[in-house]
Amino acid sequence: MPRNSRHLIAGNLFIHNMVQGINREYIFENYMQKNKYISLVKKYSEKYHILLIAYCIMDNHAHLLTYSEKIENISLFMKAVNSKYALYYNKSNNRIGFVFRNRFTSKIIYNQEYLLKCIKYIHMNPVKSQIVKREEEYEFSSYKEYLNKNGIVNSKLLEIVFNKQQQYIDILKSVKYQPLNLEKEQIDLSEALQKFLIQENLKLSQIQKNSLLIKKFISYLISNEYDFRKQDIAIILKISRAKMYRKLKENKQ
Repeated sequence: MPRNSRHLIAGNLFIHNMVQGINREYIFENYMQKNKYISLVKKYSEKYHILLIAYCIMDNHAHLLTYSEKIENISLFMKAVNSKYALYYNKSNNRIGFVFRNRFTSKIIYNQEYLLKCIKYIHMNPVKSQIVKREEEYEFSSYKEYLNKNGIVNSKLLEIVFNKQQQYIDILKSVKYQPLNLEKEQIDLSEALQKFLIQENLKLSQIQKNSLLIKKFISYLISNEYDFRKQDIAIILKISRAKMYRKLKENKQ
């Protein structure tokens, strides 16, 4: 089996990105729209040095599993893809306004087991929606690229995800499908920090140097009802407890 991925805070990131049509509209309803989004994903993944691990484009939402060595590149990549697609979609449908429900949502992946389950989950979307009976029958996901060993499948993907194992297809097929409760999963502080950094397009060093950003992160934790201890936040942000206590006190005023 592949080795476990490292627990990373400010370095290499495996992230499951999800986008959805506003009001759950079918923004990827036809062949041309789905292929347009896939082409944009592949174009901008190259531009922003994003390794695309898996994808699936459904009628009203899409899943993109990505790997990056720079956290800011994830935000730039998703912004570019979605903004370009929104322009295309509005123009082709003679409409104006928002296309996507939110900018995007993301789930950070810390271990090999969850990573493989996520790949399985993404490829099983059309099966569970009863569009097709088997993963390989769906045209708008990366599953066929795995089977055919082309497209997104390259030496870097095999090294990072499967530890260079050429029998990766057997590994993928052995993974059991498991529903991922993406909306309600509890996350720890390190993951909350990563979500905040992505959302605000920030680096950890920027927060450490800026009292307003520290306060904004604390407000983010409170508004999202994350459980935390003062000393844990100080450790995550790599600042002193005294400074953290002072900022928390200011935040409550």
